[in-house]
Amino acid sequence: MVSVDRNKKILFGRLQKENAFWSYDPASVSLNNMVDDMLIEKVMLHLDIDDINRLFAIYPKARIKRVWRTRLCPLEPYYNGLNRLFAYIYFDVKNPDRYIKRQSRIHIKKLIA
Repeated sequence: MVSVDRNKKILFGRLQKENAFWSYDPASVSLNNMVDDMLIEKVMLHLDIDDINRLFAIYPKARIKRVWRTRLCPLEPYYNGLNRLFAYIYFDVKNPDRYIKRQSRIHIKKLIA
């Protein structure tokens, strides 16, 4: 079994290879200074199913779902297909379109308040 730290290093390396940190200063991007929520978000946005599955070996499902709900759902409608995939496959959401739309509205209300 691969350790948590090893899994994080593998995912971080794949994100670098995919140029997922293109908008960051290269000197400021390292696994040591990256918060876990950002790693989860970037993996879900930029890597494939095998890498996303690796997240579930590192983090609890509830934490991954929270990151998806708070960081990716608000990116509607740009990531609608991806959000629907996560809703169906990983989080057993009964009505994904309604759920995603509600999460997006919640995010907007927080920004306005």
